[in-house]
Parts: sequence; C-alpha cells; structure tokens
Amino acid sequence: MLRVLALGLSMLLSGCGIAPTIIKSDSLAFGEVIEDTTNKLLVINVLRARDKAPLHFSDIPVIRESMQQSASLGILEVSGPVLGTTQRNTRAGNLSAQISPSFELTHLQSKDFITGISSPIDPKIVKYWLDRGLDRRIVLLLFFSSAEIVETRSEQGPVNTIKIMNSPRDAIDVIHGRKQAFSGPEALKCDTQSDFERYLKLLNLVRTFFANTFRERRLLAKGMKLDPEKDSKNLQNFAALDQTKVQLVYDKGLSAYSLYALSSEQKVAFCFYDDRTAPGLAPPQYGILQAGGERMSDRRSCYQSIVDAPVEDSTRPQLSETPVFFRGPAELKQESRFCEIYNRIARVTPRATDADGYPRQEVRLQIRSVGEIFQFLGDLLQYQDEIRSYLESEPRPKLTLNTPVTFGYCPDDPGPGCNDIFFRLDGDPGNARFTLTYRDREYGVANINSLDGAQRRGGSSGSGNWPQKDHSIEILSVLHQLVNINKSATDIRATPSVQVLP
Repeated sequence: MLRVLALGLSMLLSGCGIAPTIIKSDSLAFGEVIEDTTNKLLVINVLRARDKAPLHFSDIPVIRESMQQSASLGILEVSGPVLGTTQRNTRAGNLSAQISPSFELTHLQSKDFITGISSPIDPKIVKYWLDRGLDRRIVLLLFFSSAEIVETRSEQGPVNTIKIMNSPRDAIDVIHGRKQAFSGPEALKCDTQSDFERYLKLLNLVRTFFANTFRERRLLAKGMKLDPEKDSKNLQNFAALDQTKVQLVYDKGLSAYSLYALSSEQKVAFCFYDDRTAPGLAPPQYGILQAGGERMSDRRSCYQSIVDAPVEDSTRPQLSETPVFFRGPAELKQESRFCEIYNRIARVTPRATDADGYPRQEVRLQIRSVGEIFQFLGDLLQYQDEIRSYLESEPRPKLTLNTPVTFGYCPDDPGPGCNDIFFRLDGDPGNARFTLTYRDREYGVANINSLDGAQRRGGSSGSGNWPQKDHSIEILSVLHQLVNINKSATDIRATPSVQVLP
C-alpha cells in the first residue's frame, strides 16, 4: 500500500511541474515565431514594392496555448480466494498532457493606419534615430525623398531652386543609356548623371549631421520699467505667470524688462557642421537643413534650447522662387544652369561671394512617409538588380558603379564605412540571419557583422578591398518601429488570455 501511495504522490508532483516548464519553453519559442514572421512580412512588402504590387500589412497580435493535464490512479484488490478466477490484485497509473496552440493574423487596413503610413514622418522620429546613433547616411537615404537647393543671387533676387530626387528607379534609364565612363571636366559631369547619383554625392559631403530640439519665443513687450514699490502688484502678477508659456527677462543694458511668449511645442532643427577649409570657402560654421515644413534660418537653433523667432520686415520685397529644371542627361560644352547651382553646393566649383555674402544657398529636405520608405527600398532593389545585369553584360562597360549601393565610393574617398552596404536581400546565405522564399526565389537578410577585406563584383567599385558591413537588418529594425508607431489598439483585435487546466 505504501508503494501505491508513493507512486500516486510522485505522479501528482511530476504533473504539477510540467506546466511551468512548458510555459517557459513555449513562451520563448512563440516569441521567436513572432519575430521571424514579422521580419518576413516586412521583407515581403519590400519585395512587393519592388514589383509595384499592392502592399498588405499583417500582424500576429497574440499566440495562445491551452494546456490540459490529467492524472489517474487505479487499484484493484480481490478479497477472498482467487482460485477459479482470473482476477488479480492490480495497480495502474496514468498521466497525460494535451497542448493546443492557436494564433491570430490581423490585417492592418483601418483608415487611421493607412493615413498614418501615408503621412510624412514626424521630424521628432528622425531626431530619435539620430540620437540613437543611426548612421547619418542611413538617415539621409531612408527618411528623405529629395533635396531642394535654393540659391539667392542678391538681396533683390533672383531666387532659383533645383530639386534632386532620391529615387533609384529613375536612375536606371539614365545609366542604361551610358556607354562609357565620363572623361570630361568635372564641372560637366553633373549634366550626364541621374538625380540619384547627384544625391549620393551630396550625402557624402555631409560629414556631421545632427538634430536639436528648441522652443521659439516671440517678443510681446520690450522696455518695461517696473518700480518695485509702485508696481508691486504687476510684479506679483508676472511672477504668477506660467513660466513654460511666458518669460519675463531683465535687460541689463536697458535697465528694463522684456516679455516673451514661448511656443507650446518643441521644434526640430536638422543641422550639419561645415568644417571645410579649402580656398574660397567660408570658415567652419553650423548650417541648417530645412526639413518637415519648418523654415529656420537662425543657426542658434542648432545648439540652443530657446531661440528668438525671426522678425518680419514688411518694407523688404518678398522674393518669389523660380524653379530650374534638369532637361535630361547630355554631354555639354558648358554646364547648364541647373548644374551650375548644383556644382557650387557640391564643391565642384568654388563658391565666390560678394561683401554681403551673395549668392547664398540653403538646402531643404523633404521627409518621406512610411509607405514611401517601402517604395524606396523596393526601387533600390530593382536598381541594384538592373545595374548588376548591366555590369555583367557584354561588352562590359567600364563604369564606376556600386551594386549593391554602398555608403561611398572607396577609390575616390576611402573614408570610414565607404564600402558598407545599405540594403540588400541577395547576400551570402551562410551569413544570413533569416531567409524566405518569395515567388519561387530565395532571399536572405544578412547579419550586420563586419566582413574584412570583402570582395566586390568586378567593375562595381574598382580594385582593392575595404572592410564592409551589411546594414540590411538595421534598416528592417527601423522600418519595424515605424510601422508599429502607426498601429492602434483598434487595428489589432486580440483577446489576451491564458488557460491552464491542471
């Protein structure tokens, strides 16, 4: 009998210990399933964007698991003589466990979600990634769709603008029409390039790119002289004001007070530090890149937390901007007006200025939406496939093009990360973090680990080897968070519940 009790007790104890062990192991396994599935759904949408197919966003909000355990113990003891019968004393035990996992797949197609991924990204999100240490070249490629260069010739004008699109797919036809490498003067090279090539050159000129948050303050009253004895009541009223909205500042020079109103929300200034020392260039200084619809000209917004709002002057004429369009790639004997403006900002030609600092140039960046980022990555994959086929064609053209696209061109500018890959899905399967099959073709996303002395395809980057990193998985991590920002509780229908039946 004691053996029976010991057996039953051991069965109960082992049954109670099964549930926690299963929960721990399955929770980790389900987390890996969600990670792997979410990553593959992101990549599939990038491939759909490459094929110009509709994008479908899905999410696995929850994975449930129902566990049921049962234990039984049977004892049969025959009383009296057992002769003439087949019955004997028996003792039997049974322990069983049943596991039933289930999951939900939610399609993200609400109006709020579609509106969110179709709207320009908040500049504060871009600042967040810059503050996290995301490479400036990734930020400039991924988050911005174009760069506008505004050139003001004099105080009276004219004001001309050129737009340089960050669009890889548009560059395919331009490169296919190129039969040989350019051999003319550097100033004429711009007229033979695509917008994407020009944008990549501008990207590598920005050595320092950062963002600063600040609040604007607007002057309400100036020169207020308050006597502590006669105006004590007014001083008390000023002291009771909300200091986050209003500032009372004492001006020592005027021996008076100034009253300012502070903006309710912080603004973001995207800046770079220009440390060029070449002849004819300005001394080192901060520069502002206009982005997000906010027009800023005060360089103090790059490093101060509170900046005075610009003062309007109604007596000065309002200058209208006149766009200058690129007429298409061609080999010219004299640079076009479009490339004349571009060459000055790209340091190809010296930027000579008069005593008043004219001509003046500023750069405006257009921020993408999340949907546009998917399309950009798809266009980039198509561009890389086309360039690879073009470079492998016969007779092979002697062109200096990188495929996949890298952060720089090492033979011309062997700076840090010049050979780093921006985004690709056809890397070495042995270095892949995960792989997937889309339309009967296998793709893989590589780890970000460095590959010293990585070989490149012949004709893509010239001779020589440089250390190389693949940033594809880093791009996907940014994209994953951008999609999650636009999700809401109503988009994801889930009933979080856990049921354990002993």
